[in-house]
Amino acid sequence: MKDFTEEFDKLLSLVSSEDPFAFSRFSDGEVTILRNKKLTLGDGFFVQADVHGENPYPVPKDTYPAEEQKHFDPEFDSSFQKKLVDSFFFKKRNYFKGIPPQNGSFDANSSWSFCLNLYGDTDHEHLSFSNVMINDNYKRFIYEMLPILETKKVVLVSNKNSDLSDLPFDVIKHFPIDSNCIKNNLDLVEECKVWIRNNNIKNHIFLFSASSLSNILCHELYKEFDDNQYLDIGSSLGPFLKLQGWRATRNYLNIFWSNPNNPPPQEIDIWN
Repeated sequence: MKDFTEEFDKLLSLVSSEDPFAFSRFSDGEVTILRNKKLTLGDGFFVQADVHGENPYPVPKDTYPAEEQKHFDPEFDSSFQKKLVDSFFFKKRNYFKGIPPQNGSFDANSSWSFCLNLYGDTDHEHLSFSNVMINDNYKRFIYEMLPILETKKVVLVSNKNSDLSDLPFDVIKHFPIDSNCIKNNLDLVEECKVWIRNNNIKNHIFLFSASSLSNILCHELYKEFDDNQYLDIGSSLGPFLKLQGWRATRNYLNIFWSNPNNPPPQEIDIWN
């Protein structure tokens, strides 16, 4: 059993420390790719394995914003799927993986059950919630984790349309990515390695907001350069970066930012 609040405490402690670590988030999209099923978020529609439909979010009604769009096809993208699988099975001290929550479901086909079965290890010390920084923990991310980042040397990987001017911390290096970065920006892994190696980068924290590419960056960089911290932050900084995709696809952000001074309770993830 894992407690949603306690798991955030653990992550907060790691970020507060100088101890190197990596935290990689495997959400529903990543699980679809791990299953080697088709995944598309496109202009007004989505494909997730055998499920097809229209964008269910009300704003905008006709499309997924550019930074949210992605496409994975098992027939053509097997090399990416292999890299994602490798990142899931990789084990090393302080290398943590977040997986989708159980939230009361005992469905053997659920993403949570699939990940546990795939992991195949009864030692879940290095597993956590993929949503550990969002939902009801998001207010703590804003008010407790972001101030810590003000004291850190931050490297950011995020969409090329990101505006860094409103971030509450300084970024010493920004690596921009395109839409559908899982296909268009795989070369970024080597670019980051070259930059780290050439500049002897140590004691930095790398923040990744790069869809499933974040998982591969966490894995590849921590495997070779374990003198830094690597954190997959998902969409959590979208409002600060002045991106618009979160308005259409991230309910937890809409709920929080509707009343940030007194945010209402949100979903508490479950792991029994």
